Parts: sequence; C-alpha cells; structure tokens
Amino acid sequence: MKKLIYFITLLFLSTSVFAQEGEKMGIKLSEFEAVKKIAIKNLDKDTYVKDGNFVLDNSTSPYVFKFSDGLERRIYLYKVLESAGMKEIANLMIFTTPKDGKRINLVVPNPLAEKETWGKYIDDLKDGEKAVSGFSSCVAFVLAKEFSGVASDKGKEEDKYEYCFPAEAKITMANGETKNISDVKVGEYVVSYNAIKKSAESTIVEKIDIHENSEFDIVKVFLVDPSEMITASVSVKYKLKELEATANHPIFTENGKTTMGDLKVGQNVFVYDSETNKFKKFNVFLTKAGARKVNKVYNLITEKNSYLVNSVVVLKK
Repeated sequence: MKKLIYFITLLFLSTSVFAQEGEKMGIKLSEFEAVKKIAIKNLDKDTYVKDGNFVLDNSTSPYVFKFSDGLERRIYLYKVLESAGMKEIANLMIFTTPKDGKRINLVVPNPLAEKETWGKYIDDLKDGEKAVSGFSSCVAFVLAKEFSGVASDKGKEEDKYEYCFPAEAKITMANGETKNISDVKVGEYVVSYNAIKKSAESTIVEKIDIHENSEFDIVKVFLVDPSEMITASVSVKYKLKELEATANHPIFTENGKTTMGDLKVGQNVFVYDSETNKFKKFNVFLTKAGARKVNKVYNLITEKNSYLVNSVVVLKK
C-alpha cells in the first residue's frame, strides 16, 4: 500500500499543471481540517455548497466503482474555493459506499499548499485505505482521469458543445444599460452575481463565443415573481419574464447550478432588480423545450462566474 500512496502523491503533483482553469492559492492546514468536516446532505443534488469560508462546486457526475467483492464505491469531486476571493485552494473527494452509507472526506491540496498540509493528506490516504479496502485505488483512478492529459483532452472535446444564447438576449451592462448579446464587445463590463454576498458586482468580458452555420434548438423558460402570484386575483394575468438559451447552458438556482433544459416548474432562479440593485427569487412558471431554432448563438466568457441575461443570473459554461 505504501507504493500506491507514493504513486498517488507523485501522480497529483506531476499532473496538477493541467488543472489551471482559474486562479489558485495554497490551502492552509487549519482550512484543510475545516474542509474535511464539511457535511453535504445530498451528494447527487447539492452541487454548489457554501459552508462558512468555503464554496464547494461540483460540475461532474460521480465516479462509480464496482469491485469483485460486490461493494459499490463512489467518489464525488468538488472544487474548493475560499469565499472571500473565490480562489481555488483544493479539491474535495467524497468517497462513499452507498450500501452502508459510509463516507470519507479526502481533501486534495494543490502544489501551493504547505508541507504540513501535504503530510496530513498522506495520513488521510493511509487512514482511508484502512477504513475501506480499495479506497486508494479509487482515488488514484480519479486523479488520473481528472488531472492528467486525458482529462485535458476530455475538456477540449466538450468544447464542441454550444452553451449559448440567441442574438437578441439582453445583457445587463455595468453602467445600467442593456445590450443585445450580439452587440457586447470584449473589454466591456457587465453585471454579475456574487453568490456569497448575494449582491451585484461588475465583471469584464474577456471573450465572446459565436457559433453559426447550424441550427440550434432553443429552450424557453417563463418566470414569475412569487409576490405577484400571492397578491393577484384569478382574473389578473401574471407578468411573465422570459429566458431563452440552448438546453445545456448552466443557470444558477436557489439550489445551485443546473441547466436550462433541466429547470423544473417551481424552482427558484435569481433575477436582478435594477431599481433596488438587489436580486429577487423568481419561480419557474413554465418551460418549453424546442421553442424555436436559430442559426447563430452567443456566449460571454467573463472574469467572474456569472452574468445576467434578461436580468436572470446565468453561469459561464
């Protein structure tokens, strides 16, 4: 087992250079211990979690392992960010055996972490293997898939899928104006949503993806202010807000990240009120898949994780 532990450590150190999606900093020993204690209620649904000074973000399906002993093992992988600056400080692997409900939290530091933190990580690897046979093998597999060139190629392959909006989607600019997404330029500032402070802030547009010469199916979602549903009489029509996008574009909801195509009636999304400079929760009133087709779609790549389309908080792909 010592050789396997040594291999896992070398594997992560040598392949972590591929995981350079955002700005990083090393996790401190006190933070390492705090993240280990985080308990996530529903691993299949809670993909975006704020716990104290940390934000956990999971955008992948769990890894499922079926060994010859018949005991299913799973690993759920979360990015760990410090909430103040939203810098990535580690990864959290949650190892579980669904049959008996056993869980093991393994915090995986990045190379910027202190030596003492890496020492604790090695100890936790050893303890995990003692607790459940096969733990280290599962961890090694996930590290190889997620932080090696294989994972990098996987990311490139996924880029071919378009996560976008039609040309007339309205973007809320930092100066208070709105623009069609087709008119937004690189270097301009738009409004984004700070999920920690629950407030509006500006972010710069770093890149604009444009996809054309094809037919893109658009999902339309109708949203309603819950307060109107309470106060309106049966004879009054609700003022519905509309949002259109491709089915796979990520949307920020009260329960974390989902996609346009997976939004369900009754779910809450966040809508910006420019008069109060605050965000309100709107209910999904109706969804319509395949509402129309368009030949050109757009997506903004911003410095921060979100921007507003038709005043609704959406996430960058």
